[in-house]
Amino acid sequence: MAITCQRCGQPGEPPPRARVPFAGPVKERILGAICAACWTEWEGMEVKVINEYRLSFLDPQHREMIQRACFDFLGLTDP
Repeated sequence: MAITCQRCGQPGEPPPRARVPFAGPVKERILGAICAACWTEWEGMEVKVINEYRLSFLDPQHREMIQRACFDFLGLTDP
């Protein structure tokens, strides 16, 4: 199912479901609005964000920070 990416404005396929680590409506929002190419760019940036702020996926506040950084990077508004 092709989409028009909200970040780059280009038509493309969404990223594979298994590559989007968020749950529920956040995951669906990304899959319906972001192309696989922009998601790949985010995955590279995600590593930098995690390392820069020394974030852990085990901490709920850190997961929220990662989600916010993701939405900022992709140009999405908060769900």
